[in-house]
Amino acid sequence: MTKKIDVHVHIGNDAYSQYTDEEALRLMDKMGIEYAVISPVPSYPLPYGVKSSMGQNENIASALHHHPDRFVRGLGVVDPRHGKAAVPEVDRIFKELGLHGLMFSCDHTGITMDNPTMVEFMAHAATYPNPVVLSYTSQYSVLEAPYMLRKLAEQFPQISFINGSSMKDTTHSNCSRYLSASVKNVYMDVANIHQLMHPVEWAIRDSGVDKILFGTNIPFCEFSSEIRMIEAADITAEDREMIYWKNAARIFQLS
Repeated sequence: MTKKIDVHVHIGNDAYSQYTDEEALRLMDKMGIEYAVISPVPSYPLPYGVKSSMGQNENIASALHHHPDRFVRGLGVVDPRHGKAAVPEVDRIFKELGLHGLMFSCDHTGITMDNPTMVEFMAHAATYPNPVVLSYTSQYSVLEAPYMLRKLAEQFPQISFINGSSMKDTTHSNCSRYLSASVKNVYMDVANIHQLMHPVEWAIRDSGVDKILFGTNIPFCEFSSEIRMIEAADITAEDREMIYWKNAARIFQLS
């Protein structure tokens, strides 16, 4: 089986649990995943405001330092509810911590994806080499609707945007395929993929195989339905390699 780069692995904590480096590695080993792009847990608590986000980002930087052979890139977080006070953390994420992008789940922050603070975050991220932003969308959300991601992607063509968990259901999958087909710098990850009909084949048909990235949403799963769907799909071996690792290696500039 081909090697895999999982672009959708979380490390950190929420209000209930701690999700450690070791737990992520255990699940990666169980699923046969060699490498991961890591980011904080989307629902991380914020008792100390911006400092809470800083702590999450430092945790990601530490995990990269301790496991460079497995964790190949890291994404940081800032919360738009903190407004301009959070903007300097965007620069620290890239400059001081050496992370390669940002991760957002606007359904957790309660602020729309295309609000002015988010735009300011993107403007800062766009000044760094090869920035990547993983941002969840949901077809039924008023905070992270796919059209909001399109607005940001068109405004910031320097940024590679990953539509996180882009195929959660058939309607969302259809919208995500159209989005990636229409906008050059928007990619899809397959984490939490629905298992009805032929989502992998249809994503290749509509968006092109070069727009699809492998992801699992570790640590919130004990097995990967994504691997099962990719292996069962009527696609070529080269298509699988593109999805499993070649596309991620290109976007994140991994040798």
